[in-house]
Amino acid sequence: MKRRFYLNKKDLEETVGIYFNELKDYFLKDDIEYIKAREGINRITALPIIANENVPSYNSSAMDGIAVISKRTYGANESNPVILEKGKDFEYINTGYPINNPYDSVIMIENIEIIDDGHVQIRNSVYPYKDVRKVGEDICKGEMVFPRYHTLTSSDISFLMMAKVFEIPVIRKMKILLIPTGNEIVKPEELTEEFQIPETNSLMIKNYLEHFNAVVDINEILPDDINIIKNIIAEKIKEYDLILLNAGSSAGSKDFTYHAINDLGKVIIHGINIKPGKPAVLGIVNEKPVIGLPGFPVSCNIIMEDIVKPLILNKTKYEIYYDNEIIEGISAKRIHSSITEKEYLRVGVGKVGENYVAIPLKRGAANISAISKQDGIVYIEKGIEVVEDGEEVSIHLKRSKKLIDNNILIIGSHDLLLYLLADFVKKYDKNINIVSANVGSLGGILSIAKGYSHLAGMHLLDPETGEYNISYIKEYMDDFKLMNLSYREQGFIVQKGNPKKIKDFEDLTKDGVRYINRQKTAGTRILLDYNLDKKGISPKEIHGYSDEEYSHVNLALKIKKDMADVGLGIRAAANIYNLDFVPVALERYDLLIQDSFLNDKRFELIMNIITSNEFKEEAEKLGGYILKDTGKIWEVVK
Repeated sequence: MKRRFYLNKKDLEETVGIYFNELKDYFLKDDIEYIKAREGINRITALPIIANENVPSYNSSAMDGIAVISKRTYGANESNPVILEKGKDFEYINTGYPINNPYDSVIMIENIEIIDDGHVQIRNSVYPYKDVRKVGEDICKGEMVFPRYHTLTSSDISFLMMAKVFEIPVIRKMKILLIPTGNEIVKPEELTEEFQIPETNSLMIKNYLEHFNAVVDINEILPDDINIIKNIIAEKIKEYDLILLNAGSSAGSKDFTYHAINDLGKVIIHGINIKPGKPAVLGIVNEKPVIGLPGFPVSCNIIMEDIVKPLILNKTKYEIYYDNEIIEGISAKRIHSSITEKEYLRVGVGKVGENYVAIPLKRGAANISAISKQDGIVYIEKGIEVVEDGEEVSIHLKRSKKLIDNNILIIGSHDLLLYLLADFVKKYDKNINIVSANVGSLGGILSIAKGYSHLAGMHLLDPETGEYNISYIKEYMDDFKLMNLSYREQGFIVQKGNPKKIKDFEDLTKDGVRYINRQKTAGTRILLDYNLDKKGISPKEIHGYSDEEYSHVNLALKIKKDMADVGLGIRAAANIYNLDFVPVALERYDLLIQDSFLNDKRFELIMNIITSNEFKEEAEKLGGYILKDTGKIWEVVK
């Protein structure tokens, strides 16, 4: 057999680029299988996972105490206590128990004075849903629990169980065959002669690769015989996703790996400009990778770390988590905390410009979604009552800093297309996550102006011009760029059959009509107030005007659960719960862009996604979206 010499060695980075480019079709194809969700630990989702149930599925008490009718507590104070009657005004309740009509709030047991078996006295009034964990608070039925290519953790599995997702599509584990070769090597237990070499690389390789969710089988040791080696590769390549040959990759007279691979397929690289590790062989047989590893343990380990590991992660979309690295960042929101306790605040994290920004996730002991979505934890020490927005905080990372550097922060108005975008981004680059926070359109403008986010969603109608967003942004920024994501239908979301006959804003004032509102900074709230003012309707005439939700889906859920009769929201949210919809306006939903993000490859990826036919077709399936100007950019310069 003719000797091979390393005449065309490549640098490591160039080697990986060339080899992975040759394998691009191999990487693009996802091998999907369906498994029981409870067996999904460390598996990677192959498609977006949608909640089949609201979490929680009913209104429940967040405290031990009494369930009350909130309006019967009004006026209670230290000098004017109110007496409540059991069965009429209150019932005793434990944490986690359902809140049933007519009760709508909870008073902690510590804040009541028991008069007798049937009466208690209170000295503070409560508002509706005080200390109530509301239905869908963690996630709503029909919302995306996880995008594709999410590596499932132990808390994620619990979250799926709560959301009644019992079967999940996952990326099939990669099957790898390791073939040790060499006349001189034997199993360590069978070592009898001085010249024999114990074959220990196999265990090192198997244990290392199984850490990345691979299934590794070890073949019997093969002699230095090219025909035997070729026959095994030809037979096993049908069954395995990757074949590794250990030893025989160098240029000696008994090194047959190069010739075996080249005879069966194609050698892409033989020899790398690294030391140790130079004599690696990177080939392809039947469109699958076959790699010859150097025999010396250190050389072998380097190729495993720098080539085989990235290959597996690329194919399986496996994500590596690193715990307990601490970085300094700034808080994106003003946070109120208890001065008597240390709070563990779970946050999403991203890098905007030179700063790491921490976005608080849902708080509360029962909100498991915060664990699943966390990038890190901010510890708010006992005695600190407020963390101001922009204040420096220490972030204890729960994901690798490298991955967090890729996060895209979107803060502002809620829209279902952002969930769709998050999944498409993962589809085309598994290392990028979208971290979003629903703070309303005005909050989104401030997040860009203060450098807290890459993008901000908004749909703010200027009643004087009929234009969207631009006049509001000008109050905070002189120069900016705004990109359209879609037009969408806003209207009244109502019970099936529209039993309260809601057709216009005047109908919101009817006796017996319960309204559910959006928060003050939301564009939907501004649209409501604009129409009320135009028609001369006082908010005081609308029952429920002060009851707020932070997303269209949560608003629709409250109507589905008969906690309200009507709310202003988007058609897509009504469709999720099979509710009726009365159109009011076609509004423009835009994304305000952080200047430093414009020339970022991640922004280029977003542009390519949202202007693709594939994205538009999926968006239109949600209902109520028109994507005629998607990707159009308005530039405003002072």
